[in-house]
Amino acid sequence: MKTKHIFLTILAALALTSCFDGDWESPLDDANPPYGNNAIVKDEAKLVTIAELKTQYASAISNSSFQRITDDKQLLCTVIANDIGGNIYKQIVVQDATGAMIVGINGTGLFPFLSVGQQILIGLKDLCIGGYGQQTQLGDEYNGSIGRMSTEKWEQHVKILPTHDMAQIDTIDFFSVAQNDMTRYCGHLVKLENVRIGDAGSPIAPEFKAGTSLTYNGSSNGYVHHTINNQSMNKLLLRTSTYADFASWVIPSTPVTLYGIATRYRDTWQILIRAEEDIKQ
Repeated sequence: MKTKHIFLTILAALALTSCFDGDWESPLDDANPPYGNNAIVKDEAKLVTIAELKTQYASAISNSSFQRITDDKQLLCTVIANDIGGNIYKQIVVQDATGAMIVGINGTGLFPFLSVGQQILIGLKDLCIGGYGQQTQLGDEYNGSIGRMSTEKWEQHVKILPTHDMAQIDTIDFFSVAQNDMTRYCGHLVKLENVRIGDAGSPIAPEFKAGTSLTYNGSSNGYVHHTINNQSMNKLLLRTSTYADFASWVIPSTPVTLYGIATRYRDTWQILIRAEEDIKQ
């Protein structure tokens, strides 16, 4: 009797393992990822570019207002930034060959399905596009302005494609190309070589002095703005969150190379680094 009981227990365990195997096969299926709306079908006739969106909705973006998209259009793009490092909150950043922009999503933990290099297809109809400080953002209405869309709405409007290609990401040299055209390059991934972070005389962070034990989180909560010292322009800041994974790092006194998203607030550039790997000493 004891032998029979052991045999039945083994059979039950094997059956349970089989069920778990079946449950795990579907999420790993590249053709049917467990995130987003797999019913969205790419239609070449519906595709628009980021540059075309920025042109069509230029008035709403430049006036820091918003407009709801009524056309049945689609955007094919690649994720270039997400919330994995804690410095980007409830947003991702996407780009195509013509430009880049922020997508506001009222949810966290976005990076597992929206990793850097992931290609996605966005159904644009009924979403909103506008400007926050003239920074282009796709999202939804919030208190009469452009804001984040709900996670439920986002998942109805996005399809995860089987393509994941880091080669699709185009990094622009900020000082030689991007700094001169805010409209074209805001939202883009950029590289800034040989810069120092911080300025003791900065009106943004007067208590900061590079090379001290002060860290990226400064002395406040939320976002902190540090000046980026360079030879060519004054309105250039590094924007870091006090909740970022690297917030407790000491800011180096030596020149660094920065990678990050070139966001804007009106006529001021704000570089938003994605994770600690974007700071190269």
